[in-house]
Parts: sequence; C-alpha cells; structure tokens
Amino acid sequence: MKLRFKPMLPYLALLAGAGFLYHDTTRFAALGRPGQLGPDFWPRAVLVLLMLVCAFEMVRLALASEAAPQAQPKAPAAHEEEDGPRYPLLLASGIGITILYVPGMQVLGFFIATALYLAGFMLVGRYRRAGVIAASSLIGSLAFVFVFMKVVYVSLPLGVGPFQTVSTWLMAMLGIH
Repeated sequence: MKLRFKPMLPYLALLAGAGFLYHDTTRFAALGRPGQLGPDFWPRAVLVLLMLVCAFEMVRLALASEAAPQAQPKAPAAHEEEDGPRYPLLLASGIGITILYVPGMQVLGFFIATALYLAGFMLVGRYRRAGVIAASSLIGSLAFVFVFMKVVYVSLPLGVGPFQTVSTWLMAMLGIH
C-alpha cells in the first residue's frame, strides 16, 4: 500500500497554515461585543472550511492513489494546441483593473468601485450585453454591500466628496447604521 504524498503537499501546507492562523485568531475574541458575532467568527469559519477542504482532498488523493497508479501524462505533440486560444492582452487588462480596484475603492467608495470593477471585468471577458452588465454589476455590488455591512459587520470605504454622499445615502436606504 504505497501512498503518493507529492500531490498532497500543497494541501498539507495549506492545512498547516490555516491551523496556525486559526490559533492566531484567539487574540480577536477579546474584541467582541456581547450578543454579537465577534471579529473572530468569520476568519475562523473560513479557516475551518479551508482545513476541511484540505483534509478531504488529502483523503481523496490517498484513496485515488491506492486504487490506481497515476498514469504518466502524454506530452503534447508540436502541432497540437494545448488549451485553446490565449488572450494575453485581456489577461493583462483583467490584472490591471484588479490592481486599480483597491486604490479606486478609497476614492470612489466600495459600492461604486465594485460596480465599475464588475462591469469592467465582464467587458474584459468579452461579454457585450450592456443591460445585463449594468444590472448584474449594480445588483452584485448592492449584494456585497449588504452582506459585508449588514451580515458580516465589515466597515467598507465610503469614498470622498460626492462619492461619500452616494455611499452614505445607499447605507441609509439599506438600513445600515
């Protein structure tokens, strides 16, 4: 019964890192308010899920390697195309708007920056139905604001100047204090 551990190494590393970070969240517990979820709840929940996924994948890989030895991958011939067409300019554009999203959030506020980011990413992804892009960007951004501020209690950037006014108005409309 020979197990192949090499494919498990990334999961083992993630599991160890998540365990370390989970232990590190014990410092957050003192900052919580009675009757509300503490600041340690969501990081711990995500870390527990990460640890469960890693453990599941390690068991799956162990069972798969017991059942059948791994076949050696076939080297692609020179004339074969590996993954289909590639679009390096679109990839660079996606990376660029992702990099601009974080500083843009400080100026535009979370809602407007996220709506623009979602719309931009759909455009970069070559989706062209303007109505669908506008609706899904606005609804998606509203959903993120609601979940982060009303459910998870995360403080989001409001932006500056008129953008802050829009963010404050939106929070009032969503009943976020």
